[in-house]
Amino acid sequence: MKAVLLRELNAPLSVEEVDLDGPSSGEVRVDVKGAGVCHSDYHAVTGHNPPYALPTVLGHEGAGVVADVGPNVTDFAPGDHVVFSLTGQCGRCRNCTVGRANLCENEWGPPYMRDGTNRFSQNGAPIAHRHAAFSESTTIPAEFAVKIPNEMPLEKAAIIGCAVTTGVGAVVNRAKVEAGGAVAVFGCGGVGLNVIQGAVLAAASKIIAVDVAAFKLEMARSLGATHSIDAGAADPVELIGEITHGGADYAFEVIGSPSVTRQAFESVRPGGMAVAVGVPPMDADITVPARMLFMDRGLLGSFYGSGRPRVDFLWLIELYMDGRLKLDELITRYRPLEEVNEAFDDMITGVAARTVLTPAR
Repeated sequence: MKAVLLRELNAPLSVEEVDLDGPSSGEVRVDVKGAGVCHSDYHAVTGHNPPYALPTVLGHEGAGVVADVGPNVTDFAPGDHVVFSLTGQCGRCRNCTVGRANLCENEWGPPYMRDGTNRFSQNGAPIAHRHAAFSESTTIPAEFAVKIPNEMPLEKAAIIGCAVTTGVGAVVNRAKVEAGGAVAVFGCGGVGLNVIQGAVLAAASKIIAVDVAAFKLEMARSLGATHSIDAGAADPVELIGEITHGGADYAFEVIGSPSVTRQAFESVRPGGMAVAVGVPPMDADITVPARMLFMDRGLLGSFYGSGRPRVDFLWLIELYMDGRLKLDELITRYRPLEEVNEAFDDMITGVAARTVLTPAR
């Protein structure tokens, strides 16, 4: 079976033959039909957000068909279609109970599986992994899978597992953008474009896209942005102030840069809210002007769009099936596992919104 391995930081990924154990208690084995190439995976490659061990199988944004279930699994059966949730959902801890499943207190730590072992190996040597969506098949804890309707195309459903939930959720779950508000979005990659879609769904009056890549700004406009700013050619804070006559009501930073987070904060009017969505470096600090904060401005963090995967995945799919959420347009191209490095190149150079890997069968 093929899987994408990261063996060394800042080095090309390799596609190799690996072995995969079947599911143990509370686990499901899934044949992967689609896996989105997310900047979070690239953060692992660069060490911006390093994996807990090397080598490791990458990929977290995926969807597929349940091939087998382990003992004590009652919610899934072979043939079920599922999307991977970024976080576990035990349903019992305080955060899950109050609807904050993105912050499940029984979240996993290394090693990934609940019994402290790995399911992937090569020549008898264990290989680290989490979801391992960049593989032909993977084995995951059942609480990281969400059953979806069979009529939803799996290669499109894959990006709901991270990019869509994180972006749309940051708007509707975390910031709770009010109708008529002015929204600025700093960073228009896969997640940022979904922040824009979320702002459209929330009936924002102005949606201002900020990026340095012409392709991403064009995509942003096609998905509902009313204005676009090339941050490499002009000061976005100044222009946002002019467009909104005093500052945005909400600004979203979707890059993971402390300096851009400060720009987002400075672009909102008194009483406005900036939301940090991008994954920051492990040791990063963020500073903002104290006097601006004093004037009723807020700065929020947003992890996984404050999502409730078992709930949010399903209504997002309904929006797609009704034509109100654009997924086809977000996926720039499909590639086989063997072209994972090219997919990352497309992402970094800004010529792709989202690439979906389609493991061969």
